Amino acid sequence: MTTRLVLTALVGRTGAVLLRMRDEQSAVRANRWSLPGGPIRAGESPVGAAKRHIAEQARLPVDGEPALFWQGFLPGTRTDVYFFAVGTPAWNPDIAAEAGVVAEFVAGEDVLSGRAFTAASGFVLGRFLDSTEYLTLAGRFFPADPV
Repeated sequence: MTTRLVLTALVGRTGAVLLRMRDEQSAVRANRWSLPGGPIRAGESPVGAAKRHIAEQARLPVDGEPALFWQGFLPGTRTDVYFFAVGTPAWNPDIAAEAGVVAEFVAGEDVLSGRAFTAASGFVLGRFLDSTEYLTLAGRFFPADPV
């Protein structure tokens, strides 16, 4: 049986990315950093699941529709991952406290520094942070003017 997951990178105006970590009491992904996301429900579209998880887990405003960055299976698994990205005007003071969860915006250059990630988040984050999609959301990509 295939598991379908959705993850969404919420990128702030400075390029910071929202990361979440459940504490050691969590039955699921305890002490692992991840992006907002989770399973896609039966009959739910991947983008619909992304919007639902943003609303349930992040509770932050976003700038438009989440855009699909990558979709594929995690190596050696039957886990089909849909990775979306979307900008947000929010920042750390805007994050609502949630029992058992640490959530914070982390500067893009620090995201991969010493954090233990869930398999899905860790697999895709490096690719995303090196992409023009991330640089565009972070306000750091300026394409050359046409000649």
